[in-house]
Amino acid sequence: MITLKGITGDNPAGYDALVAASKLYEEQFGVKVAWQKRSLANYGEQSFPALASQFDLLIIDYTQLGIASEKKCLLPLDDLLSYEALQQLEQQSAGPGFLSYYYQQKQWALPVEATVQCAASRRDLLGELAIPETWEEVFELMEVLKKQQLHIGMALCPNDCLCTFLSLTAQFGSSVRENNYLLTTKEVGIQALELLRTMRDNFHPLNLDWNPVKLYEHMAMHDDVAYSPLSFGYANYSREGFSKNKLHFHNAPWMKNVVLGGEGLAVSAWGSQAKESATFAAWLCSAPVQQSIYINANGQPGNIIAWKDAAANALTNNFFNNTIDTLTYAYVRPRYSGWPAFQQWLGEALHLYLKEDHNPETVMNQLQERYAASSVNTL
Repeated sequence: MITLKGITGDNPAGYDALVAASKLYEEQFGVKVAWQKRSLANYGEQSFPALASQFDLLIIDYTQLGIASEKKCLLPLDDLLSYEALQQLEQQSAGPGFLSYYYQQKQWALPVEATVQCAASRRDLLGELAIPETWEEVFELMEVLKKQQLHIGMALCPNDCLCTFLSLTAQFGSSVRENNYLLTTKEVGIQALELLRTMRDNFHPLNLDWNPVKLYEHMAMHDDVAYSPLSFGYANYSREGFSKNKLHFHNAPWMKNVVLGGEGLAVSAWGSQAKESATFAAWLCSAPVQQSIYINANGQPGNIIAWKDAAANALTNNFFNNTIDTLTYAYVRPRYSGWPAFQQWLGEALHLYLKEDHNPETVMNQLQERYAASSVNTL
């Protein structure tokens, strides 16, 4: 029997869906896919080529494509799958997921999971209050909630600081793009920094400690956060019985130009079964698999047919229908080889700015200088 080795992050839901689908693939096609988990914090530039040398299949983030291309550690799927197969998967992509893995005229991965920064709420706490559609309405809601001793929550740990900063600069009209001369215009950058500081001062006091999971765990277990405007959506928190209180998810304020997340499935350049690995990847990302066993095993699909599926939305309290517009118009981060290291530094710098209340103009100058250094070899 052919055995493929796969490596993924330590997200339990994503791992469980991969394992369940792989078991079905083995039953149907006689090919085993054995998955291992690794902390997402270790998916850095140093470890990525090393992982490719040990595994046939890799779950990756699209921001790693510059490193993958430079190090030649992944195989372009254009060389392993037919044009027709790739075209069908592109047409079935949820939002820009498929295109986010297209880099330097090559398709490096297939979108197995899709997510985007979006809003979340406890409808039982909000009552008849409307879900905000603009940032102005977010702060109007904040004032109403304060009178009820309720909070707005945000995930503002370093990784989520940077994603919110990127979303805000994109929404304010100066998005961070690969090969930009500047990270963003100074005016827009300072506007985003000041809004982050306003969030810190007025939203829940634990915001700086939260990633999306910690935020949603708090919202589900406690009764003091009624709404969150912008954090990566996790459909499991809208499933019946997953947590103490079920969350509702919604489009983000202003809806467009917020950061795309998700995961892609790539084929190692050094694996022993490249063709079989690519065949499995295409099967896993296909509509029949994504809208059945993958989502039934708590997965969050990357296929638009699964996102629009009535059964999938019934399972998730309409998570997919309620956030699909934000996903459709999501913003794709840069992917050049220097971006992952800069991105990590950017998140830490923004978090420090919020913790120590540094001058926004001084911080913006530092961000511009560091960005220019990170991209100098790609311009």
